[in-house]
Amino acid sequence: MKKPTLVLMALFLAATSLCSVATGASYPFGYISWDVNFTGNAGEFDIVNLTGSNNFPPDFPINTQLDLTNLSLVVSFTDGSTTTFGPSYFTLSSDGHSFDGSAIPIGGTNPLPDGFTLSGMFTPTTGIDVEGVGTVDIEKTFTVTFSDSPNLVDGDLAIIYVQTTTQGVPETGQTLGLLLIAIATLVAVRRLFRSPGRSRALAGKLLVGGMCLTIAHVASARAIQLVKLAASTAPSSGAAGVNNVNITGSNFPSGTITAHNIVVTFASSCGGAAVATANANSYKVIIGSTARINVDLPSTLTTGDYFVTVADNAAGDANFATAPGSCSRVKVTGSTQILNACVAGSSLGVLLPAGGNAGTVTAYVPIGYWGGFSTGIFVKNIEGTLGPGSTIATPNIVNSCSSNPATGETVCVANNTDVYRITGTSLNSVLTSGSDTFAFFSGGSCMNCGVAVNANNNTAFINGGFSGPSGTGVQILDLATGTFASPFRMFQQVSENISVDPTRSLVLSANEGGNYALLQLQTNGSLLEFDATFNPGLEDDSSAEDCSTGVAIAPGEFTTDIQLVNLNAAVLTSGSPGSYTAPNSVNTLVTSYSFGAGVSGSAVAQGSGHLGVVADEFGGSAFAVVKLPATAGSGTPALADYAVALVPAGASCGGSFSFGFDPHTQTAYTSPNTGHSMAVFAGYSGGVPVCLALVDMTVVIDPLQSPRGGAGLQAHDISAANLPASAVTFFSLP
Repeated sequence: MKKPTLVLMALFLAATSLCSVATGASYPFGYISWDVNFTGNAGEFDIVNLTGSNNFPPDFPINTQLDLTNLSLVVSFTDGSTTTFGPSYFTLSSDGHSFDGSAIPIGGTNPLPDGFTLSGMFTPTTGIDVEGVGTVDIEKTFTVTFSDSPNLVDGDLAIIYVQTTTQGVPETGQTLGLLLIAIATLVAVRRLFRSPGRSRALAGKLLVGGMCLTIAHVASARAIQLVKLAASTAPSSGAAGVNNVNITGSNFPSGTITAHNIVVTFASSCGGAAVATANANSYKVIIGSTARINVDLPSTLTTGDYFVTVADNAAGDANFATAPGSCSRVKVTGSTQILNACVAGSSLGVLLPAGGNAGTVTAYVPIGYWGGFSTGIFVKNIEGTLGPGSTIATPNIVNSCSSNPATGETVCVANNTDVYRITGTSLNSVLTSGSDTFAFFSGGSCMNCGVAVNANNNTAFINGGFSGPSGTGVQILDLATGTFASPFRMFQQVSENISVDPTRSLVLSANEGGNYALLQLQTNGSLLEFDATFNPGLEDDSSAEDCSTGVAIAPGEFTTDIQLVNLNAAVLTSGSPGSYTAPNSVNTLVTSYSFGAGVSGSAVAQGSGHLGVVADEFGGSAFAVVKLPATAGSGTPALADYAVALVPAGASCGGSFSFGFDPHTQTAYTSPNTGHSMAVFAGYSGGVPVCLALVDMTVVIDPLQSPRGGAGLQAHDISAANLPASAVTFFSLP
């Protein structure tokens, strides 16, 4: 063999040696990130697995599909506490290999996470194919730690690495390919060496500067303007108009990329026609050309699976498009934040159309009550497609219902421990709560006493009898899994009607002893109790809140007094139970009308005119529409306005209207068809509901449409003659 050939062979062997991987090398597996996917309310830790078909060489070069087991997540919080989450905290993403975390409340006074440590195991650990390296064996376990000050922010992440235990061994096909490249390179370079001057210099540069690239990375060169996306978003599901998700991709161009210039397209199939588009919220580089794009799920999306692509064609920054056939999948439930917030836990349930769309509104009316004897539930459409009503038969006496517009499911509870799950007019299943005793109120007794659904995370909160300090408490039902959490046994008696505030991670419980308790949802899904007695002589008969402002209300039974509490300025103090302070006031309705049992039930229509309603019970027909302050700030809240009226006589109600019994036969919502604030009252005769009165609160509170005073009435009273016919619509039951 001639000397130049020997020299070239030696150089080649040296180059391949330099490009091999020593024992103890590490390669990126994927990453874990803190994702605030429900802004101001909750975040979660999601794990994105970028191995196998989901890999992004050269940034994430592992060709073998690796999976994680034995996961443990330790999270520290700004209040100095630490929580350990086991494997059950995570659920598999839609790609079958990544993981979605569970919601961690961050609203209100909840502490924020400021650091985390994730540990776990890889599988498999032998014969792992790494792009450009060959097969290696890896360590079985891993640990990754991250912290931020003063707290974690959306997009904080840590890359998970695998650590090798053996040297990279090229596979047979890879070795053959390298050999062919080497032979071709040797032939070309040998010819250059046999040429004079510049050709020899060029040959040297080719060997020194290009050999490793030729061997390891030449196959990874791609068109820089086309990006590849991970198979699913993180998290892989969310509610339209409520949540945001993250799209991981690779081969993004270098240079400036402006988040707002990125257009995210949602389609029903990969490469299909656009169903909706949205501009990105943020763009964050993970490593190399791999980055994460955050985007809100458009409120126009209905329930279903969507395929996401990204592009930037705007001037002034780097442009790119998604490679053909590359999409990220996301599962969407049609919903809106405002429709799911602060649903009152009273007797009536109202099912709104998914996604806040116009359409049919359905009322679910228990035939029974705490002291009732009749089983079953009336179902009646009150907006949209009306038609005849229906009756759902139940084994036991139902007292309360609450609905989830995102899933179309309604949950009703019976006086005993029965929990009924209903879709449309079908009773799908009967569950058994953990209630173990009766709760006693001025209006009756019950084991399950009421239910309020939090549609944002598909859970139901059941208030009732639980042995303990007060003999009452709350139990959470996860509607996704059909499982109950352990009952939370309260120190103060639970409210006749609770209300759930998902934005501030609170359950409101104003009771007849004058105590307005707050139950705060903790990071591990448990509850803590914080008590406050602002006006000891006021029998708070129900709980409600305007979620948009944080102003809570509680009407005083046998009075016309309404207590208002500014939860935005609440200061919580830990204890057993804890306590809290908050600006509060008592507002007295001055009226000539008689409330036989006083203002008792209460509800607030979320998201429109800050309107709520309080009404009589156990007979009577008096009600008041109250206008709550548009902003709460940090001061003492007060009613902005109110109007008092009587529900007029309706033929479908037997000639006169009479309010029902506990747990308060009223609720409120914002109409998806008109945008008006609506109240729903059930009218009773002979101990059963016979009609519904749908009251347009927007009309009632408007003095131009509903003039007040005169004929010996107080300034805020509306006479029967001045209450427009458009203000109340009656429906017979069933």
